[in-house]
Parts: sequence; structure tokens; C-alpha cells
Amino acid sequence: MSDAAARILPPAPGFDDFQVGEVHVSYGRTVTETHLVNFTALAGLQLPLFIDRDHASKQTAFGGPIAPGFLTASLSAGMLESILGPRTLAGLGMDGLRFRAPVRIGDTLHAEVTVQAKKPSKDPGRGVLELKIQVINQHAQVAMEYQAAVLMGR
Repeated sequence: MSDAAARILPPAPGFDDFQVGEVHVSYGRTVTETHLVNFTALAGLQLPLFIDRDHASKQTAFGGPIAPGFLTASLSAGMLESILGPRTLAGLGMDGLRFRAPVRIGDTLHAEVTVQAKKPSKDPGRGVLELKIQVINQHAQVAMEYQAAVLMGR
């Protein structure tokens, strides 16, 4: 028997595997200077708050550079994907995006995803999950939160 034949992977979760009220916790990820540099370059962001250590240290209330909120949102997308898995068919929308606390280089973030509602779709092979996502740092502070609707396979 080959190694590939001996491996059995659990099925990816689908719409029916999630229950209203459940809270799923993602892996943790430490924000690095590389994340900050690459994201600001890719997005074309030029605010000194993000890219100028001296300015951010001396002229802002944050005491140093902080991560753009959309960097935190992007990291949360990967965390959400790790929970929902490959049977995610589409993101349908995000609402109420709020940046609650600054994210700094060295912060370790994780996502807590609460299933708020489930709605079967007209297609019997699909359903919509309504989720609350909170991105939480190592000090148990909510750095960001939002609501999302996701189309899932069954």
C-alpha cells in the first residue's frame, strides 16, 4: 500500500456542519514588519502613520507604526478561510467593519467566528452562513470586527 493510499482526510465542512451559536477559533498569526511593508507597497499606501517609523513614533498617539485596518481585514480573511474550508463558494458581503484597537508589529491575532444564522438557498446544494468575525490580539482586545455572509456548499 502506498503512503497516499493510507492517508484519509476528513471531509471539508459544509453548510450543514455549522450550527447557529457556535464560535470557531482560528490559528494565531503574528504581524511582522514584512507584512506591513509588503501590504502598504501593494496597496500604494503612503500615510506616514504606516510607513515612517520616526513620524509614527514622534507625531502620533500610537508611539510607532500601526498596521492599516485593511491589512488586518486581509489577515482575517485567511483565518476565516481556515475555518470555513474549501466548500466556501463565495463571499456575499461584509457589513459593520469596525477597527477597535490598533494593530502593531509583533501583535499576534486570531479570529473568533460566531455563526449567527443559517439560510438554505433555493439551490439544495447550497446555503448561506451569516457570521460575526472578531479579530483579537494577544491581550484579548478586539482589534477589528465585522459581519459577513458566505455562500457554502452542502
